[in-house]
Amino acid sequence: MERRQSLLLCLVVAASFHGNTAQTTVCTQEAVADMVFMVDGSWSIGTENFDQIRQFLYTLVDSFDISPDHVRVGLVQYSTIPLTEFKLNTFQTKKGILEYIKNLPYRGGGTNTGKGLDFMLNNHFVEVAGSRAEQNVPQIAVVITDGKSQDEVELHAEKLRNKRIILYAIGIKDADEDELKQIANRPHSQHVHSVSDFTALQGISQNIVQTLCTTVEEVKRQLLQMSQGKELQITEMGLIAHPEV
Repeated sequence: MERRQSLLLCLVVAASFHGNTAQTTVCTQEAVADMVFMVDGSWSIGTENFDQIRQFLYTLVDSFDISPDHVRVGLVQYSTIPLTEFKLNTFQTKKGILEYIKNLPYRGGGTNTGKGLDFMLNNHFVEVAGSRAEQNVPQIAVVITDGKSQDEVELHAEKLRNKRIILYAIGIKDADEDELKQIANRPHSQHVHSVSDFTALQGISQNIVQTLCTTVEEVKRQLLQMSQGKELQITEMGLIAHPEV
């Protein structure tokens, strides 16, 4: 029991990918989830700060057991228009994803978060892109932004939540706190995270990973209970329709 709790906490000590060494702690070997990161690539970020985002993404992804049967990861970069960097079924191994993140291009542009949310829903959380929602696999989206969106956000975020996609919002520097709450699931104390500058991102990486690990386990448990409840209901209906003589 103690060992399992330790795994769920998922304490991560990871150096940036520019360092000489890196320690990795996998969330849990049993963790199963589809996780899409949506990263702000607007001009307000800046080249140096975008490198901090790369390192932050690297640390987060490196903390999970990435494989087609466990945790799948997708990445959207959004600005004026959203773009697919890779989908949930693009890479089969963690190594391929980490190599891509190391060289993630900085696109630039405006900040249309609402458009990015819609794009993520319609192009990433779908079966053809690798989503396993139909298999009751937890669906998680993590939005990382540094400013206020130039388009409407709340209605687009609501569409994802209506599909049982759990939304996290990570705000950096001048990110709008009210907008982060419009994006994220409740309770906001768990799903909204803010830092004062880009260099502080690594400082919250451990907390973010712990939260994501716990969420994966909790959502999986809830979905399993729902599935078992439906099976029990169907069985009971069958017994009523065909009682023993």
